[in-house]
Amino acid sequence: MSWQSTVYNRLKIGINQKRIILDKTGVLLHESFLEYLEAKEINFVISSSLPEILVGAGSNDYGIVLSLYRELPTSLSNKIDITVYDYSLLPIDIEYPLAQSLNADDLISLLCFYNDSDKTNLITESNIKNELVASEKHQRGINCAALKDKIFILSQQTINDYDEILEMGRLWGEYVYLCFGIDTDPDEYLMKTIDEKTENAVLNGCLKHSFHESLSSLKTVDKIRSHIKQKNKSKIALICFDGMGVAEWRLLEKYLSALGFNFSEKYLFALIPTMTSISRSAIYYGTYESVYSLGSINEEKQFNDYFKNRFCRFYREGEIKNEDSVLGVDIVSVIYNFFDELAHDTKLPPGEQTKTIYFKNVLSYLGKSRIKDELILLKKLGYSIFFCSDHGSVVAQGNGQKIDKYLIEQSCKRATLMSESELANSYDANQYEIPFITDKIALLAKGRTMFASKKETKISHGGITLDELIVPFVEILN
Repeated sequence: MSWQSTVYNRLKIGINQKRIILDKTGVLLHESFLEYLEAKEINFVISSSLPEILVGAGSNDYGIVLSLYRELPTSLSNKIDITVYDYSLLPIDIEYPLAQSLNADDLISLLCFYNDSDKTNLITESNIKNELVASEKHQRGINCAALKDKIFILSQQTINDYDEILEMGRLWGEYVYLCFGIDTDPDEYLMKTIDEKTENAVLNGCLKHSFHESLSSLKTVDKIRSHIKQKNKSKIALICFDGMGVAEWRLLEKYLSALGFNFSEKYLFALIPTMTSISRSAIYYGTYESVYSLGSINEEKQFNDYFKNRFCRFYREGEIKNEDSVLGVDIVSVIYNFFDELAHDTKLPPGEQTKTIYFKNVLSYLGKSRIKDELILLKKLGYSIFFCSDHGSVVAQGNGQKIDKYLIEQSCKRATLMSESELANSYDANQYEIPFITDKIALLAKGRTMFASKKETKISHGGITLDELIVPFVEILN
């Protein structure tokens, strides 16, 4: 029996009776309980004010009126049944003042954990921290299993358009992050299945039409520059986290949770090959075609020229120390390289297939960084803040093939650009025809391999796995 059914039975909700339930805990109005009521086909309405409660109570469409409203006029209790659900009615033993101090998400997490593990001990000030840690890990396990099932279902279906790849990339990144949170490895069979699915779709040209999307519904990183300009904000901060895939974004989001920011998220395609010189250049050049033939790269000049009537300035991590650092600057761009640098610097034992060591290195780095301070300052000074990324990364095994140094970047061992020639056919690799580019192809290492000695295991990028290809675009909301 679930905790929802325990609450449901204790409140006798199944009885067909008109009533008002005032929820002082937030538990009854949590989505996990509301979904349970919907599954039970219970007619209910949520009301947040006295007039709404009165309307709901007088309607024949609803049997139950749920509200966080604290108390109602005494006269109303003579006309309709009113139940007050407070912390003493929770189906766990917890000290009342302690329960009052917890938010609804924490309470739900404890309810799930105690119900599933058959725990019955009293929750007190002395053990609450340990119980919350255990319950959060338990909840991650539940979410992880649910995501795995959802991704598996998607992996068995035909990919019809690029939006389905974006959605699968979002779910896969969250799944990888949750696996890290519960100390388990992502399912290897599922990983191979979605890799093959994505590879086939991308190599068969599924992404080509994504470049035709409008600025308001952008799907590719080359439109970020135009998208933020279209918003016509007086002060803008574009924060580029080099090497941040979806899983990395979840790590960063957790780190920033203490700041109380609200985020609006979209997920975009990095350019292929998913390397900094191509995909990050596209963010600042604001174009798709030209980045494949750049002789030298000057992102700052291109960005300044685009916002030529505004004062723009580029920064690296640690350069925004105080208000004077951005005095008079309309458009701020900050490039954080720690994700990418830590990925390349993380030493992995032979045969390692997960990013666990790398993720731990990221968390350690974030704990010592000033990123929070810099973002708080920018927000305080009225900047509209956007996060973006150029690519993600994967753990890659050497495939025994080597490419001449002049053809491949040292940090990007999974892909290279080549002119269309017979030379490409001499490698056991995938060839990707870049949309709208006629004189070049991307040579991509197959699966999760890289052009290196078979003994080598590294975190790299350049390929077309969901981990590398799908990146977040995030706006901090006011």
